[in-house]
Parts: sequence; structure tokens; C-alpha cells
Amino acid sequence: MFTGLALVAVAVYPACQDGITCTKITPKGSGLTFDCAYVEAVGVDRGHVYAMHGNDGKRAKAMFFDTMLQLSALNYSSVSCDARGYSPLASPPDYSAYHYDKLAADIIAIVDAIGFSTKFGGKFHLVTHDQGARVAWHSIATKVTRARLLSFTSLSIPHSDVFSDALLSDHPDADQQLAAQYVRMLTLPNSTMVQGETIFHKVCVSEGWTTPESCQPSLWYYNGAIDSGAMALTKWDPDAPYSPVSKYVGLNFTTVQDLTQYPLEGVAQSVRVGRVDEFPVLYACGSTDQSDLCKAAFDTESAALLGKYTYLKVNGCGHDVLGCSQKQTYIDAIIKNIQQVAPA
Repeated sequence: MFTGLALVAVAVYPACQDGITCTKITPKGSGLTFDCAYVEAVGVDRGHVYAMHGNDGKRAKAMFFDTMLQLSALNYSSVSCDARGYSPLASPPDYSAYHYDKLAADIIAIVDAIGFSTKFGGKFHLVTHDQGARVAWHSIATKVTRARLLSFTSLSIPHSDVFSDALLSDHPDADQQLAAQYVRMLTLPNSTMVQGETIFHKVCVSEGWTTPESCQPSLWYYNGAIDSGAMALTKWDPDAPYSPVSKYVGLNFTTVQDLTQYPLEGVAQSVRVGRVDEFPVLYACGSTDQSDLCKAAFDTESAALLGKYTYLKVNGCGHDVLGCSQKQTYIDAIIKNIQQVAPA
């Protein structure tokens, strides 16, 4: 969610740009309208790509524009949308609307609505970041997307089972447990209103939100991850030092302990992804990421669960891998992961 060492530096994304077609997509029967961006292949279409952001601020679909334009030149069509909670007409003021089962269903609803089900056997490439990657892992676990993916890119997030085990298991990772304490803050009931609207002023305003109410759905993603069993919640340690991200979010530990609705001993991941052999997976992270750590063990443990696997770690980049000075390294890796799959 946060951009690394600077923490407060959040990209200001454009509404659209040259070469990008902005459009609205309303999946049939959803009652939701997503603000999307579309780029057609320059020549004969070699495949379809759906790009999905995470907790990356307003108009976050634009984080993929450079990637999409480069894919277009290589004859791939792509679409990126401001996800549920980010598109104004797809932001229900309802906690339950951000359960990961519903967010996972949005992936298929959007790609089918844009017409990606009519070619290549309905299969597509999926490129994701942050909570978008977590939703995608859950969609694979629940078999919503598993049979339709040609390739999968997970930016900043390792294999979902590996990350959850680092938070709560018989072999947790103490560094990641400490780094993830901030999740307890963001998942409090009406978290943007707590402690004098601290989260709204410290986190939401810098990401472009103008009211606590408009920002709240983007934080319900964290609740949706836990409630769906997609992600573990680490045990609460009120005696632990503040991690950089917890310090930035800014809630008092006593406030968190008094208001949390989740067991203090933590919540285990209950919906496991397991082994993935059907398509190639790229896991790419930045060495200075302070929320979702980029650790050698996460690479090793992910590799053990993935048949066709590529790992990329870039020194000097943080969580916002497509916003760092070496973003082209990540884009090149994304393209390579896609291109290793021959068109159907």
C-alpha cells in the first residue's frame, strides 16, 4: 500500500493519456460501472492482458499505462480499471461488498464485459499489484480464474500461502509480522474515523481521497482479505516497536487493542492457493518495501509451490515498483512472462 522509504510520496495518476482509450465498463447484472482504460494491439492480436491495481490511490489504473502501451506495440490488447471502491460508480458504501469472493468475481466480470472471452479460448494474462495481487491469488485459490489464466504477474506480493504463513503459522517470519502490524489499524471498524480521523488525514488525503467516507471502501479490502480467508492476520503485539508503516498510519496501540474486532491471537488463512502449475508466474518486489517485505525466503518458498516461476528483486525500489526509477526493469519482466506463452 505504501511506497517505500518515503511513505508519504504517492503517485498522482492522470485520468488518461495519448494512446490510451478511456471507457466505462458495466458488467451485466453487476449494478457497478468501472472507469477503465483500454489499449488495442497495434497489429494482429497475440493475447489479452488485464491489469489490476491495489491500494494505490485514485485513478490507480494509470500505474499500468506505460506497460500497456509497450504491450500494444508487441500486439497485445490490454485493459486496466479503477477497481471496486475506486471507481465512483463501483463503490458501494457496504463493508460486505469488499469481501474477496466478490472482488475476485469482478476480474472475470470485467474481462468478459470488455470482450476478452471471445478469443484465445477466453484466456488472458493477469498483471497485478498489492491488494490486486492478493485478490488474484484468492481468485486462483477459489478456481474463479485458474482455468482462464495464460500467465500471472504478482507485483510486491509472493505466493499467498507463503505470505500468510509468514504472518501466522508454525514458522512465522518475525520481520513480516512486525511490518504487518499496521493491518490491525486499517481494519478497525470505520477505520478512517478513528482517533480524530487520523488514518484519513495521514493516509487517505495523500492518496487523493477527499472525505473519510470516500476512502473507507479502499481500506475494507483488508477486511475482505481476512474475512474471506485469503490472508492471515498476524497476532497483535502491543509491546512491539512501531514499524515504519505503523508509525506512518499513526494510531495508538491502545486504540487498536481496544477497538479491533479480530482475535488478538490472530486469524489464520483458511483458503489456500496450493500448488500452481497451469501457467507461468512472475513474483517481483523491491528491496526497500517496508509493508510487504522482499525477502529471499519468500522467493524460495514461492518457488516450491510454483511450477513455472520467475523471481525479480530490484535494489533501491520500494512497494510502488512501477513508480520507481527502475520501473522499466519490472515492465521488461512482465512482458517476458507474458511472451513465454504462445498465442492460442
